[in-house]
Amino acid sequence: MKTVEISVRPLLAELDYRILNNLGSDISREFENIRVTVSRLNNSNLIRLKKNAAFQSSFDKDRNQWYSPKLLDLFFEKFKPNKETKILFILDVDAYSNGMNFVLGEAFHQGGLGAIYLPRIKQEFYGLKPDNELFYKRMIKEAVHELGHIFGFNHCPDLLCVMHFSNSLSDTDFKRKSFCSKCRIKKPIF
Repeated sequence: MKTVEISVRPLLAELDYRILNNLGSDISREFENIRVTVSRLNNSNLIRLKKNAAFQSSFDKDRNQWYSPKLLDLFFEKFKPNKETKILFILDVDAYSNGMNFVLGEAFHQGGLGAIYLPRIKQEFYGLKPDNELFYKRMIKEAVHELGHIFGFNHCPDLLCVMHFSNSLSDTDFKRKSFCSKCRIKKPIF
C-alpha cells in the first residue's frame, strides 16, 4: 500500500485538526488502496525553513504573493518525496505561478509533491462572511486535483471532473470532488 502524506506546513493559519483528518478521509475515498496520513511540521524544521534564503526569496514583495514554483522546488529539495510517498502541502499564503495572477494549487506532474493555497478559496478573501462548509468543499476539490497531477493526471475537459482546470473559483465550485468516468478508468492501481 502506498502512502500519500498530507503535510501541513509552516505558513498555515490554524486549521482544526478534525478538518485535516476529514480531508485525509475524503482523499482516501478518491484514492482507494492508498494510505493517507496527516502530519505537521515540527518546530525545529519550521524555524530552519523560515530562515532558509531560498524560502525567503520565493516571496514577491511587489505582488505580496509567493512564487509557487520556487516554493515547490524548495519543498522538493527539503522533503524529498519518493515513489512510495507523495506529499501535499497546505499553505495559507496567496501564491502565483508562471503566466497566472494566482494559483489555488500547483503540483509537479509525477514529481511527488504539490501544494494548495488557501486564501482565495476562503469567502473572507473577497470581503464576504466566512462559510466553513464552502471552504472545506473547495479545499477537498483542490487537494484531490493536485494529488491527481502528482499521480500523473492532466487536466480534463469534463466540467464536472475534479481534474478540470479551474480558471476561476466558480469553476472550482461547479466541479465535483471526484474523477469523471474517463479519468477514473485511467486512475493508477496501487
